[in-house]
Amino acid sequence: MITADKASLAVPDMTTLKYVEPAPMGSSEEGKLVTTTIHAYDLNQLRQAWRGQLMGIAMMSFMHIYMKYTNPLVIQSIIPVKSVFESNLAKIHIFGQPASGDLKRPFKQAQGFMSAMQGGGGAQSDKKAVEAAEKAGRGGAKEE
Repeated sequence: MITADKASLAVPDMTTLKYVEPAPMGSSEEGKLVTTTIHAYDLNQLRQAWRGQLMGIAMMSFMHIYMKYTNPLVIQSIIPVKSVFESNLAKIHIFGQPASGDLKRPFKQAQGFMSAMQGGGGAQSDKKAVEAAEKAGRGGAKEE
């Protein structure tokens, strides 16, 4: 069921969102506090998804053109469409699901092999982690 009213599409959600971004893999640093808006967070997530899709296209183009490898091309043409419709942004903005539970921002990152070994999750948005990061002075500048 696709629902989209014109009011929700025209007005971006400028509600402030604070979360602690995890440190880069292999780094001994603490996480960084990020203060942004829901609209800016969604745009950032959209940019990351777009870069991921472009990277997949580039790799498949290399395999197809340079290495003359054609077997995974059929599957690779279906996976991006499937991932778009399963993304959190599509569920919220296209299908009109409420942003609660698993769709609450910041979105939980998919658990991969390396993150499971490190015991790390995604961004932390609980009040305790945000206050600890504010007191430590790690980040906190509002992203525009």
